[in-house]
Amino acid sequence: MDIELVTIVKVLGSMACALGLLACSRLLRFRPADFASNRMVQLGFVSLSTVAFYKLVAFVALLLVPAAGLTLANYHVFEGTHETKSCMQCHVMWPMGNDLKDPDSQNLAARHFRNKWIPERQCFECHVDYALAGSLEAKMDGYRHLSRYTSRTYSEPIKFRGHYNNHNCLHCHNETRNFEGVKSHQAVRALLTDSSVSCLNCHGRAHPSREQRTPGHPDYNRLMEAILK
Repeated sequence: MDIELVTIVKVLGSMACALGLLACSRLLRFRPADFASNRMVQLGFVSLSTVAFYKLVAFVALLLVPAAGLTLANYHVFEGTHETKSCMQCHVMWPMGNDLKDPDSQNLAARHFRNKWIPERQCFECHVDYALAGSLEAKMDGYRHLSRYTSRTYSEPIKFRGHYNNHNCLHCHNETRNFEGVKSHQAVRALLTDSSVSCLNCHGRAHPSREQRTPGHPDYNRLMEAILK
């Protein structure tokens, strides 16, 4: 049976939490009189003095377990941002998720999904430069988006403030037979490479329009149907 690495990380994280709680509860039982105790504590094949034992427990509870937990949590967060369902945790992203899986949508993301051009991690594969997966500037943008969402200081429809980088398209399409066979691609290749001309100029909108995502629009309720499963 194959076990995903993310599952192993979750199990290790749970074990680290349990170990931390156990170590902290043991520290709470420490008494000043233990400093003067000559009692030995047996740990497997090793015998420790009471003071040495509590020092070891303090090291595990205050340094080792938090460091391990932070490492495992960061890995889980970084991997989690690659999954489409992580994007759909925010309800303002539901219109993109619903449209993605709409068999009648002609938007670019939906066509990629419907034709299985991107079989998994659809959001990440087209936004490889965003948030935790991207540059420092992208990470700061991701943090800003998260803080605006959690503090409810945003308005609908949300608007992308940056400029879409064509590299998100070219890292899959560049140098493929279909791409190279289009004469217009050759004519504007330099402009596509530096994103002076957007791929979307010719290939159409990627997601529902801002008008469709505005409360009151006929398509708004359909696009805002809950999709978390």
